[in-house]
Amino acid sequence: MESQRAIDLEMKGNWRWDILLLLAVCVVVLWIGLGATRLWDQDEGYYASVAREMYERQDWVVPTFNQKLFAHKPPLMYWGMICGFHLFGVSEFSARWVSAIFGTGMVLMTYWMGRLLIDRQTALMSALVLACSLMFTVVARSATADVHLGFFVLVALTLWVRDAKQSLNRISTGGHWASDYPVTHGWTWLSIYVAIAFAVLSKGPIGFAFPIAILGTLTLLWPWVKGQRVALWSLLTPKRFLGATVSMQPWVGAVALIAIAAPWFWIVHERTDGAFFGEFFGVQHLERFSKPMDNHSGPIYYYLISILVGFFPWTSFAIPIGLYALGARSSGRSRFAWTVLGVWLFFYLGVFSLASTKLPNYIIPAYPAVALWIGSYFSGWLDRTTSSDSHRSRFWPMAGWTFMVVTGAVLSALPLILASWFVEPWLENLEVDPKMLPAIATFAWLGVLLLCGGFVGWLLERQCKPVWSLSILAGVCVAWVVLIWQLILPRIDRFQTPQQIAIEHLAPSGSNGSTPKRGSAQGDPVVVGMFRPSMVFYSEQTLNFCPDDPCLQKALSVELPPRWVVVHQASPEAQRLLDSHGYGIADTLESFPKKGLIEVYRK
Repeated sequence: MESQRAIDLEMKGNWRWDILLLLAVCVVVLWIGLGATRLWDQDEGYYASVAREMYERQDWVVPTFNQKLFAHKPPLMYWGMICGFHLFGVSEFSARWVSAIFGTGMVLMTYWMGRLLIDRQTALMSALVLACSLMFTVVARSATADVHLGFFVLVALTLWVRDAKQSLNRISTGGHWASDYPVTHGWTWLSIYVAIAFAVLSKGPIGFAFPIAILGTLTLLWPWVKGQRVALWSLLTPKRFLGATVSMQPWVGAVALIAIAAPWFWIVHERTDGAFFGEFFGVQHLERFSKPMDNHSGPIYYYLISILVGFFPWTSFAIPIGLYALGARSSGRSRFAWTVLGVWLFFYLGVFSLASTKLPNYIIPAYPAVALWIGSYFSGWLDRTTSSDSHRSRFWPMAGWTFMVVTGAVLSALPLILASWFVEPWLENLEVDPKMLPAIATFAWLGVLLLCGGFVGWLLERQCKPVWSLSILAGVCVAWVVLIWQLILPRIDRFQTPQQIAIEHLAPSGSNGSTPKRGSAQGDPVVVGMFRPSMVFYSEQTLNFCPDDPCLQKALSVELPPRWVVVHQASPEAQRLLDSHGYGIADTLESFPKKGLIEVYRK
């Protein structure tokens, strides 16, 4: 009973201050400047355009892009954007605000999960690691669905862990737990399945398949997890599998999915005559797994590299973090915690590493598990004392700080070298626009941050002050993402020419003349040789994207020709066609991010 009271007191202690700290960090890294940059292609351009079209049609069911069915994602992301358009008007902030809400929610849920699995100290450290990881801030500040999915998957897993931990506590304090399965309460399973239903509305079947696979595996392994001496293979019997399935109360899940997720899928199926299902399941799920799509492929170790980059600068200490993870897994001191994290990572990293199409954001639901591994290592720094430190225990932290210093030196020098005059002859081969050199030079500030922070951390570690060095590391990681979002990306954003063209020339309210909306006496604007979905959002109308000159000729030969034609790298044939149909150049811009000239023609 004494140990239970200690656990209860620890769970209650000072959590309010932890939450306030995490909320403050989230405001700084996720919310400030959320609408300061224009939409980034392709994903943000796609999804914000879909939401805008649904908003303008007052249609909450059928997603369309460029007025054609768009069956890439379920509606939850679009519904959040539409609510943002109603509340704040149509803007970049309105398209991104719900992602920032769910991102903040993921940070707080990671804190709760950490307290349940390990302790308050590790929970706080892990939540900070997640909030200040580069890839997480990318999705939590973007008009995409990844953080919506990650939040609801994390909610489902955390609810299961809460009840399973209570079962373990009863056993450890001499109590009686009659069931061979960790979670048996119907209300808990209902809550889990409600979260899974919303995960399905966020991104489709993977919102169901992965959390069910993780929870099912943990339920099967429960006797081993709670410390019984049993061979793992003996738990994988048909009888055990059936019992685990029944304990998960799948009928409750069926009710939750039918009540929450099924209605929209049924309505969109009826309104599109089955076309949505054909593309959504056949193309966006089966084909993405079986073959690379949109040139998004990668080797089997793709996600290992993705995690190292996505959690930098924390992963400057990747080697000691890995060694700690191996030691913690084999120590058996907290079999429950490391089994949960191990199964969690196994399914996301294992399955997506085998998939043909790979993108860093696919494993965002596993990021809290990675953050807990990293946070548990750094939490150990707070327990180190000067008297107990040895040269051997400080070797790897010193190596990590040294790596950060070296990385900072390289990152400080490289942008400045690229921005210098003597590199200019090679810029053509590097496909770098000389106009971008001042923006590229701002990356040097990231290097300066790493160089200075790493050197201070190295000195503090050398003086056996791990708590102070950890504070420096946390400050460096917060400043790292703040510099990226508040200094570097806004400067790069200025070079996004397709969005500028759409705003100034193609939009009805454009500064260089108005374009009649669809249904008037002129055809849709034509865009040749480039595909930028965000142009649909900013032009506020349908665009005719043409891949080549024959398509352009067809677009100009219709009864109602377009007023505007935008051409990337116009060929002599395209110029002849435009001249013969009475078009003149209205504007010429350097293309970004795709290199070349963009010419805007007006009839």
